[in-house]
Amino acid sequence: MKIYGVTLLTLLTVFAVSRAVGQEKNNKQLPMVHMAGLLRLVETIPLPTEGYMDHLTEDLKNNHLFISGENNKSFVVVDLHEGKVIHETKGLGGNPRKPFFDPKTNEIWVDLGDNTVVSIDATTFEVTKTVELTGGKGAVKRTPDNAAYDPVRGLYYAGVGTSGAMEGSIDIVDTKAAKLVGSIKMNGGDPAGIALDPTGKRLYVGMGDIVDGESICKVIDTDKREVIAEWAITGGPQPHVAVLDTPHHRLFFGSRLRGGHQGEPGKLVVMNSDTGKVVQVLDSVGGADELFFDAPTGRIYFSGSTGSIAVFKEKDADHYELLGKVPTGALAKSGKWVPELKRYYAAVPKHIVQTPPYGANDYITEEAHLMVFDFMP
Repeated sequence: MKIYGVTLLTLLTVFAVSRAVGQEKNNKQLPMVHMAGLLRLVETIPLPTEGYMDHLTEDLKNNHLFISGENNKSFVVVDLHEGKVIHETKGLGGNPRKPFFDPKTNEIWVDLGDNTVVSIDATTFEVTKTVELTGGKGAVKRTPDNAAYDPVRGLYYAGVGTSGAMEGSIDIVDTKAAKLVGSIKMNGGDPAGIALDPTGKRLYVGMGDIVDGESICKVIDTDKREVIAEWAITGGPQPHVAVLDTPHHRLFFGSRLRGGHQGEPGKLVVMNSDTGKVVQVLDSVGGADELFFDAPTGRIYFSGSTGSIAVFKEKDADHYELLGKVPTGALAKSGKWVPELKRYYAAVPKHIVQTPPYGANDYITEEAHLMVFDFMP
């Protein structure tokens, strides 16, 4: 059994309280501490996973939340009404990364680490279709990671990284036909932070590669399927996640400095989505892995793997500020803001919490769990 050892601040020792107090109906753990004015923790739900988890998606009609069990090569289904896991699809061919639920087809499309994209039936939770990406299933040194989905055209844009080579690509899967229909060469090894304009016409790709101290955002015309612009992401190299504020013509990147999951600080980079001009750069949490913009409140939720969610506020299109950070748990890189519910879900892997007096045997083991936060005005 693999356990990740991380020493955290004393604040995180409160994570043990919920189990000590007891459990509610449906095996719900009791709420833990929260940070007033940002997010309020209302529930924690045990998860069956080991190691890292990746991105999430939701089916609001059936109150289901789907979690990519990245390390387990599994797909976890949580019933939000019951507050418990109801299914785990095991034995996937590769590590699941970026899922999207399409209510029109009742399918979840997700890329796997074995260089495929698969469809999972949202009722049976079984894999029904498999599409091989460029190079075929199991292609050496080709690893899909982040992605974007066009629900109107049914196109899944997978960012495929290439270890040790500058041959990354955006592979395009037609989910209606269940086949690979295109591949755009990116002339880099790490197409990471990906955001699709709501019209489906423009795809923004933040390249995690660093060239002369900077990383590049590549803008793709999805009709022509070619790169039409390249912009320097000044002040925030190694972008890993991206999101758009379309009405204000703003593009946000969550960047990892020093690479990997543990480097602090990370950066929130704000760019003009029409010109590529960098508007503002702010310090954020390390190990950027999730980024969400909530238009009604102007809040930006930035999740990293160093134990917290950074919450930013858009004062206007040119000015942003950090409101504060909400503690989650060690290695809790992934989460999901669901605007319809005004809730944030943080997936926390199994980890160790060091406790006073901080000796070799002074620690507790936190099992994997899902933290459920309510929005606070």
